[in-house]
Amino acid sequence: MINTDRLIIEPLSYDDAKRFSEYRDKKEVAKYQSWHRYSYNQAKKRINQCLKYPLTNKVGNYQLGIYTKYDHYLIGDLYIEVDGYTTFSLGYTLDSHYWHYGYGSEAVKAILNYMYETYQFKRCLCRVYQDNRRSIHLLEKLGFKRISQSKFFQDALYAKDLNDNIK
Repeated sequence: MINTDRLIIEPLSYDDAKRFSEYRDKKEVAKYQSWHRYSYNQAKKRINQCLKYPLTNKVGNYQLGIYTKYDHYLIGDLYIEVDGYTTFSLGYTLDSHYWHYGYGSEAVKAILNYMYETYQFKRCLCRVYQDNRRSIHLLEKLGFKRISQSKFFQDALYAKDLNDNIK
């Protein structure tokens, strides 16, 4: 479990399936994701996989919930894909109701620190669609640098070396 001033980041539970699918199924949330719809059954299946394979430093993909500290309400999630011994990729999804309050930055900063301090990862990669200004702003604010872009997928790859100061 990771605690910040306002958030708790921890594994999702079966009780989260309805809420998980609810915010992921919103059109404005799915706009910059790899899905268009996110059903309750998809949520249950993903949570089941997450419970079978909790976060480690081993190659694989993992998901954690982002909860408000004051009422333990699920407001988003973090997707972590361990690519190797020193690098992991990160994705994040936040319910649109919680945009513009700094929760995304707080959660990303916390997971970066956790992955560096707990598992000694050296680098984090994030892919973002080139027209997703909010996400690009979040990454740049936290010190990520654009290292490549794809005209075909219309996305960009951002990287952050974690031994640099995490802002």
